[in-house]
Amino acid sequence: MHSDRSAPGPMPNIDSSHLSETAAAEEVLGAWGLRAASLEYMDHGLINRTWRVRGENGASYALQCLSPILGPEIHQDIEAVTAHIAARGVATPRLVPASSGSLYVERDDGIWRMLTWLEGEFHNRLENTGQAVRAGALLARFHMALVDFARPFASKRRPIHEPDRRIRDLEQAIVSHRGHPLQAEAGKLQRRTLELLAQLPPLPETPLRVVHGDPKINNMLFSPEGEGLAMVDLDSLGRLSLPYELGDALRSWCNPAGENSEETGFSVELFEAARSGYLDVATFITDDERSCLVDATLWITLELTTRFTADILNDRYFGWDPERFASRAEHNLVRARGQLRLAESLLAVRPTLG
Repeated sequence: MHSDRSAPGPMPNIDSSHLSETAAAEEVLGAWGLRAASLEYMDHGLINRTWRVRGENGASYALQCLSPILGPEIHQDIEAVTAHIAARGVATPRLVPASSGSLYVERDDGIWRMLTWLEGEFHNRLENTGQAVRAGALLARFHMALVDFARPFASKRRPIHEPDRRIRDLEQAIVSHRGHPLQAEAGKLQRRTLELLAQLPPLPETPLRVVHGDPKINNMLFSPEGEGLAMVDLDSLGRLSLPYELGDALRSWCNPAGENSEETGFSVELFEAARSGYLDVATFITDDERSCLVDATLWITLELTTRFTADILNDRYFGWDPERFASRAEHNLVRARGQLRLAESLLAVRPTLG
């Protein structure tokens, strides 16, 4: 991969939205010896900023500027995991080393990386039960390919799913922001969340497995025909109890309204289809892991409720949409209410799900 940086040429077609960031993205391409024919900002994900780069060499790449919450050591993990699953025939984006050989580029404005571009489609929700089956099968193939991955992870980030810690974090946010204009709303959400959590049994002890860490539906790439192609956004890779991973997936997949609406409801049909698609492929799963999927989905839905509620007050973690909301806090209020309603909807049908 190379280009003649000294040769004159036409200005790239730069997306006018996010203009200053996109100008920085065009500048950083030099670290990969690339010149862009076009840069397109991708409105995907809550954490990192992503551009599709169409190079003058005809190839496409994903260029990302990482959130400050992520450290450079995650790239060792991404490289090891993607090499492992690619060797087993599972499609995956791969890191593209910079001209220096490094897997990332660190600048004053952040850590940048480039990945191979996989053609396909992202969805913010599952459209039908057939797609749910294929989503379940895709995640199962990802997990199956990593059953024998033994390498320790370089990243020492705390596990993303620790419900007890998230509850304590919310308690601290409530105490620390007593003058916040939405503190009373956050308090209502906290009390109702704790009421629902008190109705749930603890999850069984299960083996730690190598997981994606954030398997929501818009981290899955599909073909135009609806086939599951690849898991993307690999910054949360690690070892985790499988029910937490699957609970997070099913929470995302079985909420047709998505995370940016208060009018949520749990789809039994999508749940049963997705669970079937996963279990038909994941031959390694134990009886304990299989038996607690409904309760795990409830635990993770309520855990996310606490995280959104805490960020109403902390106002620093989740991205937000300034075109729809006046502030990050108001966006997180809608998200928290939506997840709480989703949990209530699932709790109502829990006895029917087996």
